[in-house]
Parts: sequence; C-alpha cells; structure tokens
Amino acid sequence: MPSPKVVLTADRTLMSPYRGLSLATFFGCAPALDENRDKASFWYKILGKQVTPKVLFDFICNWSPDINGRAKYAPYGLRKVEAGLLRDGFSREDVVVAHPNHIEKFIGPETEVVGTYEMDPLGMGPVTMTFTFGRKQTSYDEFYCADLHRRINAAKKKNGSHAKVIAGASGTWQYNYAPEKIEEYGLYAILEGELGGIAPEIDGNAGRFFNYLIDGQFENMDPFRKRKDFKVDVKEFKRGNKTIHGRFVNFWDRPDLDEIPEIVEPSMHGMVEVMRGCGRGCKFCDVTLRSLRYYSPEKVKKEIEVNIKKAGIDRAWIHSDDIFVYGMDIHTAKNMEPNRDALEELFTAIMSTGVVHTNPTHGTLSGAIADEKLIPNLSKIINAGPDNLTGIQCGFETGSIRLIEKYADRKLAPYQPEEWHWVVKEGVKTLNENYWVPAFTLIMGLDNDEQPEDGWETIRLISELEQEQPNSMFTATPLTFVPIGLLEKSEFYDMGQDSDPTQLGVMYKTWQHNFKYGIKKFMTKTGKHGRGGSIKKMAFNGLARSLGGVPLTAMEKYARRKGREHERVIEKIKAQYW
Repeated sequence: MPSPKVVLTADRTLMSPYRGLSLATFFGCAPALDENRDKASFWYKILGKQVTPKVLFDFICNWSPDINGRAKYAPYGLRKVEAGLLRDGFSREDVVVAHPNHIEKFIGPETEVVGTYEMDPLGMGPVTMTFTFGRKQTSYDEFYCADLHRRINAAKKKNGSHAKVIAGASGTWQYNYAPEKIEEYGLYAILEGELGGIAPEIDGNAGRFFNYLIDGQFENMDPFRKRKDFKVDVKEFKRGNKTIHGRFVNFWDRPDLDEIPEIVEPSMHGMVEVMRGCGRGCKFCDVTLRSLRYYSPEKVKKEIEVNIKKAGIDRAWIHSDDIFVYGMDIHTAKNMEPNRDALEELFTAIMSTGVVHTNPTHGTLSGAIADEKLIPNLSKIINAGPDNLTGIQCGFETGSIRLIEKYADRKLAPYQPEEWHWVVKEGVKTLNENYWVPAFTLIMGLDNDEQPEDGWETIRLISELEQEQPNSMFTATPLTFVPIGLLEKSEFYDMGQDSDPTQLGVMYKTWQHNFKYGIKKFMTKTGKHGRGGSIKKMAFNGLARSLGGVPLTAMEKYARRKGREHERVIEKIKAQYW
C-alpha cells in the first residue's frame, strides 16, 4: 500500500489528554534535564540529569489513543490543516494525522511532506522560560520535540523517504533564536504566520500551500510574489565561524471566514475555536496584531458535534483570545463593551449540542465586569455551579499601574489604568460568585522595564485580594518576559542575570498563594465535587498537596545563597503579606 503524500503529527506534549486534568496541560513546560548538574551532587546520584522525574512526567502526560497508528485526537490546528487539505482536493488516502509513536508506519517513498505542529519547540515560551530558568535546563516541550524529529528522520532513512519536513504553528518564531536546530532537525521550511510568529493561518489555503511545497515553488526566495500569496524568506544566521540558512515561508494575508474549513476529526480536549484576534492592543502580545473575526454559532456547533459523534467527548474547550470580545463591533464599541446578546447566543448554541461542561480558554477581567448581567447570565446557560466550576485564563500581568498604563491600557477598557486594582478585585469577586475560577498569568521583567516598586505593587495586590476576599478562588503564575508582539525587538528577560530580589518575592508570593489557597482549598474542592474523573482529580490534588510546599522551601534556600538582600524580601513577605 503506498504511503500518504502528507503526514501531519505533533510531539508527545501536544498529543496527550493529561488524564483529563486541564491544569496539567502546562506540565510540558516543566524542566526535564539539567545538563550542568554537578555529578558529585546528591540529586545526580538519585536522578542523574533528570529534574522532573521522567516516570512522573510520562504518567501524567499519558499517550492519546491511536486508531491503526492514526491519532484519535489531535491538536486543533492540525485538524484545521487536515480539513483544509481534504477540502482542497487531497484524498483521505493522501493525508494522515499520525500518532508520533507510529510515524514509521506512514512515512514512506511516496510521502512528499511531513508537517509538525509546534507550540513551544525550543522551550522559549513564557511559562517554560520561567520553569527552566531561561533555558538553563531542558524542558519536556523541547525534549519531546527533539525526540519527534529524531523519529521522523529515522523513519525517513529507514523507509527511503525524501519527504520535506516543515514546522508550523505559533512556536516557530523560536527557530530565529536557535537556528542550529533547523539544521539538526533537517527542516526544509518553517512556516510563519501573518506579521511573523503569529499562529499561521494556512488552513484557508492549505491545498495551495502544500501544492506549492510539493511542486518545489519554495526553493528560492521570491520577494516579488503578489499579495494574498506566500513569500519565501531565506534567512542567514552567523554562529561563530558557521553560517546557517533557514527557509521561512510567510502567508501575507488572512483567510476569510468562509475560507476556513470545519474540522472533520476530533480535536484534543474537545477544543474548538470561536474567533481570531483580540483587539485590545497589549504591546507584549502577538495576538493583538491579528484582526478580529468571529465564527457563527452554527459553525461552532458543527465542530463540537464532530467531537461528540466521532469521539464521545462530552465537553468543549472554547478557544478565543478574549471571549468577552466575541461579537463586538470594534468600530462602534469604542470602549469595548461586551456584546451580551452575541455571547448568550453563542453559549446557548454550544450547550444545545449536549455537552455537559464548557469553558472558554481566555478572557479579560475588564470584559467580565463591564456588563453586570453578563457573567450571571452566561453561568446560567452553561450550568455553572459548585459542582461544575468554570476555569478561564486571565492576564493579571502586573500589579503596577505604571506598567499597565504603558503597555496594556486598552486591556482595561472601558476602565482607566488607575482603576486596575479595582478591576482585578471586582473581576475575581464577580467570577467567583458565579462559579468561575480565573487562572492568572503575570509577566516578570516586562520589556526589561520593571522596577522594584512595580514588583511590590504586584505582591501587595495579591495580598489585598487574600485579605479582602478570603474565600476567593484564583491561581497566579509568574512568567518571564519574552519579546513578541510589538516588543519583538526587545531582549529576553533573563531571570538568573537580570532579576532583582523583588522578582524572587513575586514568585514566592504567587506560589505561596497557589499552595495555601489553591491547592489546599478550591483545587481539592474541584477534584472532590467535579463531574466525572473525581478519583483522578483527587489523586492529582493529593500529589500536589504533598509536593506543593517544595518550591517555597527551594526559593528560601535560594534567597539564603544569594545574600541578605534576597533574604529580606522573603522575610518582609512573611511578616507583612502572608
């Protein structure tokens, strides 16, 4: 039987359901190896170079099932490309979304292209950079991405394949900072998105892109291609005495909504997309560079029904960059007031499919509270309650009003920067009262412009939330600054070299909150009372309660090694903000 023309795949960290635990999906950012660990140390004798024990990681990051080597579930972006190819003239036999454990089965002499979906291939994402101390350790994201490319190259060699290997998805910008990996992985091309580095939007033009690729039309740089087409940029990188070349393909235009196909096979976690773009204009985010577009409720329903009918998935992850912007006319909603009618219509349509649970991936606090009826009404529609908590990721970013005003003033619309602390507090209160749990992310070293007082404002704001709302439910995860979006020409924030003692304090305070309030209170409650999988969740929470205090102890030891200035920060937090 001939091998398929196009093989699409992703590494283990993106092909895992993480035992149904949504919070565990960030586990791929955990450090895997420390190549510089002292061989005489206690931990080297116990774990060797391993940081997070591989046996533990592989248990939590369990394999997604396969059907004769084909992935039963796959990242949503892969499913979009697959659907685009099938729509644009490729047959079912031509296209396979392969489980990474079985790529040898599909990569053969007739295979023209192997496409890999990569979100954080080199461990440079904000979460990963934080967990690995600025890539001083190797993350599991990077470890398993390298393993995937090793398997692909081994399969090509074994099966006599000359397939072109391409990398796509929102993490491909990282190859600009580590071009040696282009050569190591044998990448023919790297696909970049609109304005560079943004999630590529080739799903609307998948057939054209892959036909160009197969026909060799990307062999050379062609700066004269017309707009609404693909441009090839052959970049040259100097690394010592060596010159490395990388072929970067850019799509110059965005597809119209009617050009974006609906998935035909199940997506990982039951994820479906409802919109693209954000409109808030935060300078540190690349999503804000994308134009706003909204899927109709009917289009969203069709994709959810694929997940239900073909995989029996009874929940839907609703992906957006800010769900509270859905349906908004950016030209008339000058203060970014939510379109409550559109949101109610959307979630009514979602629940009409028969899913038992849904939650949006991202939303802003200002959007959540700008209409006092919005969250209560949505909560009724999605059946949110004490036994059905709804999680949502929100950008806390910083407690500093100075930094918010400078880098993210429209994030607060319709409110003003000086109201930021009130927005955070009111947002947590409103969401919690309606059984929503925000998972906050913060940025440390924002544009390398953060001052000690900015960090203390963040610490104080978290402490005030705890004191004023002692039963509040939220998590807070500090992330190191990564130069993307309008700040792509800035420098990475180096935690080890650039951090002042206050940033250690931010990390210490956020983890203290997560342990004391999250792990010991509402996370356990969620595991105990949540629908389905309660035993798994309780086991996960038990592990978290057992290990949750370890990072605090480690940070205290680190402070003692660094000196009195760092120790005083920890002491001040314990005395004033505990």
